[in-house]
Amino acid sequence: MAQLPLNKFLTKITVLTNNMTTVYTSPIGVTSIILMAQVANLDGTNTHYLNFEHFRYKTILPDAQGFGGQTGNTPSTLVKDYAIPPSDAGSPIFGKLIIEELDSVRAYADTTGTLQLVLSILQTANS
Repeated sequence: MAQLPLNKFLTKITVLTNNMTTVYTSPIGVTSIILMAQVANLDGTNTHYLNFEHFRYKTILPDAQGFGGQTGNTPSTLVKDYAIPPSDAGSPIFGKLIIEELDSVRAYADTTGTLQLVLSILQTANS
């Protein structure tokens, strides 16, 4: 059986459409950290808008005190209608974002082909 590398860095680049797109999903056996997310407006004339969310795939059971439970298949909006001026860029998240096994980051723009999203990701094998 092949072992997963302990740490793996990768960059994911996506030109967004006006439909919700799964940009990245953390693989089985891996917890990922989004170290940086930046979106660039490729249009030199118009402001465009980004929507960015975390998608929880698996149900999280509450702790012994009954706190922290979450249902599966649940989106959580991180940024809604985030304006990116013409020929400019912005960061839809500040700090880092944990993406647990099979959870995803999803995004869409107000128009197709105007916003490019770049994610810097650290994948760590679950023990």
